[in-house]
Amino acid sequence: MTAQFQCYIALRHTCRCCPQELRRRMTVVKYILVRLLFTIEYAAMGVSAVLTAVNSGTADNVTLSCKNVIEPDCSSTTWLYNTYRFTDTIELVTLGKIKDSHMNEKIRLGPDCSLHIHNVSTADTGSYTCRQFISGTQHEHDALVYLSILTVVPVTNLMPGSNMTLQCLLYTYHNPGQCNNHQSNSLTLRWVSDTDTDLQGDPRYQIHTSSCNSTLTTELQWTDNNRKWGCQLTDKGEVKVSQSYTITFPVKQPTTNVIGIMSGVAVFAAVCVAVVVLVIVRRRTGNKNETNQDKAPDSVTYAVIIHPSSQQKEKQTPAIDSSTEYATIRTVN
Repeated sequence: MTAQFQCYIALRHTCRCCPQELRRRMTVVKYILVRLLFTIEYAAMGVSAVLTAVNSGTADNVTLSCKNVIEPDCSSTTWLYNTYRFTDTIELVTLGKIKDSHMNEKIRLGPDCSLHIHNVSTADTGSYTCRQFISGTQHEHDALVYLSILTVVPVTNLMPGSNMTLQCLLYTYHNPGQCNNHQSNSLTLRWVSDTDTDLQGDPRYQIHTSSCNSTLTTELQWTDNNRKWGCQLTDKGEVKVSQSYTITFPVKQPTTNVIGIMSGVAVFAAVCVAVVVLVIVRRRTGNKNETNQDKAPDSVTYAVIIHPSSQQKEKQTPAIDSSTEYATIRTVN
């Protein structure tokens, strides 16, 4: 106890400048101290505790077994709940009766006095204690069940070409992503494809794992639409819990038919434009030719018509005088 108290004092001195972090760490320390006190109390009273670990995924239904039942009708059974989020112990079931709590709508007591939790979430992580009472006195040993919840943190607004980072966390009674007990030596997280292929070592993915926290980063492609990635919690190589996440793009990739139709429309439009331009050019060329023809000089033939006078008739040698008349004759091509 002295060492724990010294750790508590040191924690206060090192976190004076971060009150929120101080409160969080103090809550964790108090929780650990409470569990230590229980252990010391059990040892002093000659009472032992049966420890069980249950790992589950979000939205699952779990059953926490009570391994110290005395009365078959559960009239001696009390279920207690502790978590790092609260400093106080919460009574869920008292002598076989479900009490009013934040979990009363999702729990029920089984015929064997086990505790059934419906649609679990990360908020349900913690330690559950099944305790027996006879005539108001604690009897036998406690049955402790540590519930951990595996989840994949969802992401939104994903599009092809963007980077996606998925985070897989195991929520424990210590903290999210922290496995500060003997179980962490055998628990591992791994990412798998929709065909259960291990993605570790695949050059397309960057995977970083520490304790019970793992991230997967990759650049999305159109072929990833509606693809499922899975995160598995394994214990000594055996899969215990699996959670998956499926991404869906807000827009669909253009199909081959759509692309073909769009290409056909584009070609048709280009042909129409080319035809229109050709017609306009030809019309302008024709107009220019007509204009040039109108402006070209006419083919004119001149003829001289002489009307001789009476006096000139008497002369033998005709001569052209000023009474000459000209006529113009236009020939049509």
